[in-house]
Amino acid sequence: MVECANYDKGENKLMIAQRNDFTYRLLMDAGIKKGLRVLDVGCGSGEVTFLAAEIVGSTGEVIGFDSNETAIAAARDSAVKNQFANTKFIIAEIDKLPQDLGRFDAIVGRRVLMYQPDAVFSIKSLLPYLKTKGLVVFQESDSMGSFKDVDLMPLHTQVQTWIWNTVAKEGGNIHMGMNLYSVFKQAGLTISQIRAEAVLQTLETGSDLAWVVQKMLPRIIKLGVINQKEIEIDTLEERLNSERQNANTVFVRDMAFGIWATIH
Repeated sequence: MVECANYDKGENKLMIAQRNDFTYRLLMDAGIKKGLRVLDVGCGSGEVTFLAAEIVGSTGEVIGFDSNETAIAAARDSAVKNQFANTKFIIAEIDKLPQDLGRFDAIVGRRVLMYQPDAVFSIKSLLPYLKTKGLVVFQESDSMGSFKDVDLMPLHTQVQTWIWNTVAKEGGNIHMGMNLYSVFKQAGLTISQIRAEAVLQTLETGSDLAWVVQKMLPRIIKLGVINQKEIEIDTLEERLNSERQNANTVFVRDMAFGIWATIH
């Protein structure tokens, strides 16, 4: 499996591998294969695009789109650097895609529906670009189970609460994972399978919580989730590491949900 071409300095490589392993298996099991033409929704800097590109090979094509120009620029740079000639990246909104994109064998996305004001509408907006019997494959996170370790890992639970509360205050659906089934049903899709796995963190895997808080810090502060002094960002990773060392247990980071369906 391809390593993330856009590895962000400071992010835990094991956490990247963990999330990409779930995504890769989801794409493969759903039926993404060599030669397919795939559309990656809300592609960001291209992590999922490159996973799909590896699967479809040189005879296939993956087009990723996102409204974030900086992310698209990073994705294009990575495609050149890592020689992904079967990828293309464009700036676009879900409901305002170019008419000349053509149709795709599969439409995929990860952690994008949770930020849509109307996920059903977003899915329906994409369907005209899908071939008959084409695949729709999405992965979303869910905060369920993330706050059950408060007795053994209070700091991890507290930090996770900051993260999810920030996403919620920004309008994100922190239970989109559980909502995937109903969203796909309401969009008129025929569901083939839905699955979920706990994202676990241990002493061996390390944790991405301090990294995530560092990346989200301006948003956390702006939304009043907690003030910067209380976060103590300079020592946060050290304190989290110490807690995992002493707790001798696993921490449920969140739940990853995956679903695939077809259109007839």
